[in-house]
Amino acid sequence: MQRFVCVMFLVVTLASFSTLKLGAPLIFKFTPELVSIVVLLYVLIAGTRRRFNMVAPKYWLTFGALALIIVCGIATNGVDSGPLLMDLRLYLRAIPLFFLPAVFDFEETQITQQLQLLMYLSLLQLPIAVYQRWVILRDMRFTGDDVRGTLLQSGILSVFLICATLIASGQFLRGYISRLWFVPLVLLLLIPTMINETKVSIFYVPLGLLIVFLIGVEPGRRIRIVAWAAALLVGFGALYVPIYNRMNMYAPGKEDTNIAGFLTDKKQMSRYLSKDVAGLGTKKDIRRGDAIKVPLQFLAQDPIRLALGLGVGSIAPSNMGPEFEGRYRPLFHGFLITSFTDFVIEIGILGIGMVLVLYWLIFRDALYVARNDKSRIGAVALGWTGVVVLMALSLVYTVPHEFDSLSYLYWYFSGLVAARRVRLELGTSPHAQGTLHTASAAAPVPAAMLRTQQRAVATAAARITTHSRTRESG
Repeated sequence: MQRFVCVMFLVVTLASFSTLKLGAPLIFKFTPELVSIVVLLYVLIAGTRRRFNMVAPKYWLTFGALALIIVCGIATNGVDSGPLLMDLRLYLRAIPLFFLPAVFDFEETQITQQLQLLMYLSLLQLPIAVYQRWVILRDMRFTGDDVRGTLLQSGILSVFLICATLIASGQFLRGYISRLWFVPLVLLLLIPTMINETKVSIFYVPLGLLIVFLIGVEPGRRIRIVAWAAALLVGFGALYVPIYNRMNMYAPGKEDTNIAGFLTDKKQMSRYLSKDVAGLGTKKDIRRGDAIKVPLQFLAQDPIRLALGLGVGSIAPSNMGPEFEGRYRPLFHGFLITSFTDFVIEIGILGIGMVLVLYWLIFRDALYVARNDKSRIGAVALGWTGVVVLMALSLVYTVPHEFDSLSYLYWYFSGLVAARRVRLELGTSPHAQGTLHTASAAAPVPAAMLRTQQRAVATAAARITTHSRTRESG
């Protein structure tokens, strides 16, 4: 299974790029679906044998509630089978990865190998992104949208690399990455997010690092680590701002050529978020604010549609003919630029609410594991606390559920964290001794906790002595 997971990492980050850019056979584009089928079969067989004992009941309840909402939405709107199948594939293909760590016990050395491969794939984005930026400059174009690495979209590339940075930060705080390597590693990971001009990076990087460092810093090291984080953010800003401004210096017709001016000008910020689109059928340039507001206004005309949506498949895309395309796709086509829009149209307010509940449960599990497990998986969970927050925010920024690189890896590592919490609570971790050894080596016990343990031992010893003397005198 370890080799299969590593192949999955390669497939979801490279397969589509190989097909579209390198001339690989078209079948490569569908390898993520083949991975999903194999994982689903394995999960059903292995999970049935183990009775899915490492899956917390809260996830069954939440997934069940979400499934019920989807079924009710489909029944209410009478979605055709063709579009329904097309969209269910998009919605469900990565979910089996969530259950894989619950039915297969990955060793800590295997998790280490997976993280190393993932980091190599993340660093691979740098030379490809630099080449793509060079092509843009050579052709005298002024856009960072074509700097996509192997992930096919600039925004997805930035989110992916920032999440990789947060995972690396968790490893650094737990002693798995030294200071000597951490800073250059982070800078190498973030350079593509600077040259592709994704403005969200200026918000995501500080927010993600702030979450991870606040959760992961021990009391005795707080000031020193916070200073390191502050220096890292200053270095990122000192590189990002001049690079962004330089790339846009001669861009014709663009208002946001200066990032500092853009962030401080309310008019520019407002125009970036919304073009005051009046409604569906507009010919204006649709912004993210419009993509959320206008579909909600349309659905609000009918309370049932607002609650349940128009049904999964109602806005399904299709390359297989018009009979597989959702009936509402032409109406909403220009607005489908965020996952939030897709979800609220197809599964309604109740459905998007259940999705957010899933994100909240995963965040709580990541927080628990980060605080109670000093092993390698605990370090992953520490970084994952920031990743979950950024992925939730990305629902209104881009369409992460449509990209293999984000959706597959997100659900796999979320499942890893969720299963780890169950094992910790049940005391059935297969590597408990290794975990304790790693904790003592990588992150010493805080002095306050040590003194508390010593006082507890001393109190227990005093009680035993007193009890013995009482029995002797009696």
